[in-house]
Amino acid sequence: MQEVNPIVVKASRSPRIDRVAARRRQLVELTMQLVQEKGFADLSVNELAERASMSVGGLYRYIKTKSDLLEMICDEINLDVDKRMAEAASEVRGVAEKLHAGFKVYWDACWEAAEPILMAYREWQSMPEAARQRYIAGEARISQFFSDLIRAGVAAEEFRAVDARLLATEMIMLAQLRAVKGWALRGVSRSEIFAEHWELIIGRLRVART
Repeated sequence: MQEVNPIVVKASRSPRIDRVAARRRQLVELTMQLVQEKGFADLSVNELAERASMSVGGLYRYIKTKSDLLEMICDEINLDVDKRMAEAASEVRGVAEKLHAGFKVYWDACWEAAEPILMAYREWQSMPEAARQRYIAGEARISQFFSDLIRAGVAAEEFRAVDARLLATEMIMLAQLRAVKGWALRGVSRSEIFAEHWELIIGRLRVART
């Protein structure tokens, strides 16, 4: 039997880490509620602490300034999504299948995070520069993932020649459509919307058959 290196084996996350992560998610959700009710400028840290059933001092264990709340929201949006996309793509064969798998992971993440994404757009100018740069860097990693697969498909002659960077950006915007145009999607099921978005993408990439 092969000996297992105890350094390589990672223990499950500690209960404390899970509690901190759960508290951060709670603060993100409550912040979004308050911003929707009052706007970010009128958001009260005291009221946020009250709604979170914690002291103001306890709240400041998670943030240093009110702007940190926006950073938390932005960090939640792209949290580990690129890693999950890569994992999904690794489980299938074929460039088109990998692109579909990665896009589905990102699309689902954006569907669930529609409110945070909308808030990121709306409060963009209120965010600290560091938070904006992290958000931009997160989207850049996602765009690179899509671009690399598109270029690989073109090189293998599975896809027709396209501007990979432009199409990758369009894929990101399609995935975020619920956040910015959710009202226009009412009455259409989630699965139908994804199928339509994927058909738009793969239809752009299909090689014309003669």
